[in-house]
Amino acid sequence: MTNYSIKCFAVEPSEKLKNTIIKLVSDYKFMVDKGWENGYHLHLRGALDDETLPLVVNELEEGVSDSFIHYDENEFIQRYKSTARILRRSDPFKPIYKGKVTVNAEASIFEKDIEDELFRETNHIFDSYYCSSYFNDNSLYPVIEEMMKFHKMLELYESPESTEKSAYNCHLSHYIAFIHRLNKQDKERIEKQFQLNYERDLEEGLFDFDLSPSRLTENLMSFFHKIRPLIKGKELNFYMPFKRKHIDEKVKHASKRHKVTFSEENMNRYFLYDEVLIANRWIMNALYKKLLLLRLTNTDRFYMNYVVSRLTYPTYALNDYAVKFGSTLKGE
Repeated sequence: MTNYSIKCFAVEPSEKLKNTIIKLVSDYKFMVDKGWENGYHLHLRGALDDETLPLVVNELEEGVSDSFIHYDENEFIQRYKSTARILRRSDPFKPIYKGKVTVNAEASIFEKDIEDELFRETNHIFDSYYCSSYFNDNSLYPVIEEMMKFHKMLELYESPESTEKSAYNCHLSHYIAFIHRLNKQDKERIEKQFQLNYERDLEEGLFDFDLSPSRLTENLMSFFHKIRPLIKGKELNFYMPFKRKHIDEKVKHASKRHKVTFSEENMNRYFLYDEVLIANRWIMNALYKKLLLLRLTNTDRFYMNYVVSRLTYPTYALNDYAVKFGSTLKGE
């Protein structure tokens, strides 16, 4: 068996392509996400034997040929030019593919085998649960409910030294990082929009979640229990699958809160081997990729972060400030 990276360059998949992707997820434990480098595409990763590979590629090519592949290339380049610069991609627009399937053997994704394993596992957990809903319109609220179920289970494992509700902290952290990147006008617009939406949704009872565990909750908790001994043995830490240098680069332009949080002193003392924070880091990063496949937007993603933060923390905690560790943020 060989691991492959397969890209299907299409804007909107045909039914045949959808069905082949679902089969790869269910029968071969493939993972799937959306990509933009060299053109809009669906990125499939997984292992196939030499006999099965050409059959799968043929099916994918047939599915792509029936898919919607046309878009304005100049608009596409303008849309992703800043993203390419931020991610330091040298030239992701040459060439731009449409209606093509590319196949490459993939020895590894990250530096360590355990990082590859955890990356594939977290992605496949969500793919196996949601793949039948991919490429269709979906509501954000059931996704929030699923995450609240998981975070609720994680509460039982919060460290006694945890400075705040670490089971939910990823949402607060990601919301503050998002708001920090906006200019003043956009920040005020988003904050007002999110507040109005939250108050409306709260009144309509959209946050009256059923927190009884689902199949997804159970699979996510199995992943959590798998990584606990790795963290205890210091084989896995908060930085992975990256290194401290990656954090140092991001902190240069970070919010006040993140600059304090990610100082080496605070990381070493509070967060580097916090099993709840590490589990959420892997799991939420996988989920964010799946939201796009569920036809949810990046704005939906950050509204989810806002909702979970509002439901968990006092309102003032959503503002950017140099948090002092040692005190606890309690919900209102």
